[in-house]
Amino acid sequence: MCGILGCITKNEIHEVKGEFDSALKLLSHRGPDFCKSIQYNNVLLGHTRLAILDLDSRSNQPIDFRDKYTLVFNGEIYNYKELKEELHLQGYRFHTEGDAEVLLCAYDFWGEKCVEYFNGMWAFALLDKTKNRLFCSRDRFGEKPFFYFQDEEQFIFASEIKAILPFVKNIKANILAMIPFIARGNMDCYKNQTFFKDIFRLNPAENMVINLESLQIKKTEYYHLSSNTKRVENIENPYKSVRRILENSVQLRLRSDVRVGGCLSGGLDSSCLNALIARFHPNKKDYIAIHAKSSLEESDESRYAREVSKYLGIELCVIEPTENEFLESLEKVMYVQDEPFGSTSIYMQYFVMQKARELGIKVMFDGQGADEVFLGYEGYLKNLYKYFLEKGKEKNFFENLKMFRYSKDSVIYEFCRMENFETLYSRIQKGNIKVEYLGEEFLREIFCYKTFIEFNTKEIKNNGMQALLRYEDRDSMAFGIESRLPYLDYRLVDFVLSLPIEVKFQQGYLKYLLRKSCEDLLPQSIIWRYNKMGFESPQKLWLTKLKNEMIEAINHSKILNEIFKKIEIREDGFMWRLYNIAKWEAMYKVEI
Repeated sequence: MCGILGCITKNEIHEVKGEFDSALKLLSHRGPDFCKSIQYNNVLLGHTRLAILDLDSRSNQPIDFRDKYTLVFNGEIYNYKELKEELHLQGYRFHTEGDAEVLLCAYDFWGEKCVEYFNGMWAFALLDKTKNRLFCSRDRFGEKPFFYFQDEEQFIFASEIKAILPFVKNIKANILAMIPFIARGNMDCYKNQTFFKDIFRLNPAENMVINLESLQIKKTEYYHLSSNTKRVENIENPYKSVRRILENSVQLRLRSDVRVGGCLSGGLDSSCLNALIARFHPNKKDYIAIHAKSSLEESDESRYAREVSKYLGIELCVIEPTENEFLESLEKVMYVQDEPFGSTSIYMQYFVMQKARELGIKVMFDGQGADEVFLGYEGYLKNLYKYFLEKGKEKNFFENLKMFRYSKDSVIYEFCRMENFETLYSRIQKGNIKVEYLGEEFLREIFCYKTFIEFNTKEIKNNGMQALLRYEDRDSMAFGIESRLPYLDYRLVDFVLSLPIEVKFQQGYLKYLLRKSCEDLLPQSIIWRYNKMGFESPQKLWLTKLKNEMIEAINHSKILNEIFKKIEIREDGFMWRLYNIAKWEAMYKVEI
């Protein structure tokens, strides 16, 4: 896990070298162990290293392959040992024990198709001197970030937007990308656009090639989630298959030359992961799970985390972030994230990663992806209801339905609202957003779908999960910690999405498939618990003192006053989103 930065310029290289070096320092938190940049003709490549595999200096980057390629790479190829053996049989010889050299050899042998052999998370740029081009790639689900900016004179890429901004003459807001966030809290969902105008994301599962002379870009998608999920109607034991893949996913992700820890909320996802880690970790006594306790009793899950840790025989560290710690970290986290975010729960994750660093942990396991893959959010009930209604099984759906925050009436109400785009659009219009920013076509593209698999695919690759992965990456990397997410092993995702809905949702339980697959690992009270919370913050308590400041910042925001005909604060969540935009605008001096 590291920070990468690159620049291809049509100008004299010395004109941008100073700016480049300064920008690379902005990524030092991502890689505190080593920093280096190189120049090749009109190209600058920089890397800040967080040493996880092969701690020796021989694995420092940028790393070369003969006189042909130079690589800057952020992430991990978990199956690097298996690939290394395969490439060794093809005549390749290795001089390091890390995965970066394996990536270079894989590219030399398979070309651009090498990424199809990788099981991991990555964002990399490979300078191919033989073809005078830069080959860039991002992992299948977007665990690792890759941002870029281009004008007539230069192409810039980086792990974080803050390292690109020094090269941008005028920092302007991309208002259209903000509308889904303001209206519904949806982030990172509008094509490949960010809140910054002309700064883009490389989308998940995309390769990009840049010609070093013309700066011409060519992009291709190497993995199509929907096409990889051929329906499997008859399978003897899906629970056994899920368990086998998940176990192997955890084992691969336990490959590390540094100390490993994990998040433990006390919910199903993190509890299952910790159970498997406790089973496969080579030295369980060295493993620590960390829990962030909410100071509000209604959102406190610490009793479940303690029950799990005791049952598994693992050490648990419980932290309880205070209101003062939140206020002290308010702007730090906003700067860490680069773009606005939807709730203060991000701070709980931030404090967990901070504690991990204090404990000397450099790798943290987390459960992101499980809800999207195994269908865990109560908000999905309306979509599941639609599926069963169309199958004529409405009665079966509501029998024994397990709900925490929802009721039968609220599920039907949400379904009706979802089914009628005009109702949704009318509701968004009532929020006083100016009509020129309410493009019906692009809102349909984000919020509408025809089939359940289309909805599920959107949640993973376009909507909800992309924002969560951004939060995960920035919060962990702020402290030089690599976050690993076993539920996003592509083999597991492909298999689960191929199964009928009836296998994943049974007896009224969301995530039934995961519960059944891990039933023997944990107490039944944890496996079949359905009052899901996560690392939930005491938001209503934390925001009380901030309220006046928030309203003042919102009212003084030029961007918000441009977007709204009239700003009316409806509730705390909405107020927080607007406040986030106002603070982001001031922090980065963003213009309209």
